[in-house]
Amino acid sequence: MNTGHPASPLKRRASLRNSLLNVAWMLGGKGVGAALSLFYLAIVTRSLGIEGFGQFTLALGAGQAVASFVAFQSWQIIVRYGMPHLHAGRADALARLVRFTTILDALSAIGGAALVVLGIWLLGGHFGWTTAFRQQAMITSVALVLAMHWTPIGILRLHDRFGTATLCDSLTPIVRFIGALIVWLNGASAIGYLAVWAIAEVVTAIGFWIAAVRYGEVRWRLDRPLRWRDLKQENPGIAAYTVTTNLSQSLDLGGKQIAVLLVGLLVTPAAAGAFRFAQQLAQALAKLSQLLGRAIFPELVRSRSGSAGTEDFDRLFARTVRMTAIGGVIVFLILILFGQPMIGLVAGPEFLTAYPVLLVLGSAAALDFAAVGFEPAVVALGRPGLALKLRFVSTGLLLALMAVLPLWFGGVGAGFAVLAGSALSFAMLWQVMRTRPRG
Repeated sequence: MNTGHPASPLKRRASLRNSLLNVAWMLGGKGVGAALSLFYLAIVTRSLGIEGFGQFTLALGAGQAVASFVAFQSWQIIVRYGMPHLHAGRADALARLVRFTTILDALSAIGGAALVVLGIWLLGGHFGWTTAFRQQAMITSVALVLAMHWTPIGILRLHDRFGTATLCDSLTPIVRFIGALIVWLNGASAIGYLAVWAIAEVVTAIGFWIAAVRYGEVRWRLDRPLRWRDLKQENPGIAAYTVTTNLSQSLDLGGKQIAVLLVGLLVTPAAAGAFRFAQQLAQALAKLSQLLGRAIFPELVRSRSGSAGTEDFDRLFARTVRMTAIGGVIVFLILILFGQPMIGLVAGPEFLTAYPVLLVLGSAAALDFAAVGFEPAVVALGRPGLALKLRFVSTGLLLALMAVLPLWFGGVGAGFAVLAGSALSFAMLWQVMRTRPRG
């Protein structure tokens, strides 16, 4: 099976059309996943209630937060440094790069597993979890961390196998949906749902690795040692790039994940449940922005590698900004018009208190959508350090407000903290790209 772009990615120019085609491939699977997610979210929320869902959310959020913080986003490293190797036919250099990112993923997963066990143990004491619940929370969180699969994602995106990646990615909602049905029919419990989430992550990781080995066209060369000197010579600046992209993405994703835990700690588990439910709905509507960001990055890198260089890059970036600005407005309008009925339909009247939170988080999602091309563009321009500095500032504001606003305004206050971080990030990135040197 050859799903995605069958043609070689080396001969074509970067374009918004290619990005949208890649997004279309991903949306094919994400559309099914989004529909299934509404069903399994309805099953979990209605069967556990707002208090039980809050406890489930807190147990799950610990693993997701740690996974976000420790992950190296190695798919960006593979795309950034693998593209020139792919253009030049340097298979050995590409194989060494893949082995390097695989080792990075493994080390971060092992460290994250130890960290998340400690975190669950501390959280369990605060929330009064039973021994059985705490043990299942640890197992689920460790599975989330160990099942990271950024390297195979990078391999597939480097080779334009977005369709294959979509099929692998769709395993998560499919397994969650089937598992949630089984748990619900056999006596719903937070422990059972946590087990399902763990299994889904492991199955998805296995699928990605199988696809990467099968379609990646990478010679692993396991018989040769990986020497840091060779890696640095073949990939100039890789050490700094690895650290900065890791920290930038970790601050962005981890900061938003830790918001759920802070709401639970500062307010109540029920408030955390309402906040997480609103967050999931907002993220579902903003999923297109994440997909476009992942699809546009290889095209931006390709535009910098081509003969036209700056001209192709500027044209692609300008068209992306116009499109995502319109998309951001559409996301916000959908939330205004359909947000409250959607909550009632999926989770029932008990969760209608999440509607104000949904509006605020949806506004943040709309801003993130509008700015989706900014940070990949800054990184593709070879300035990941600047992207990291801006991310430090916006995440710092987010966490500072998260320490105060939930105490005064509950979940809505936490939502405004997220909105403030997104607004500041948008403003800073827009200013950087507006004043960037041309030519």
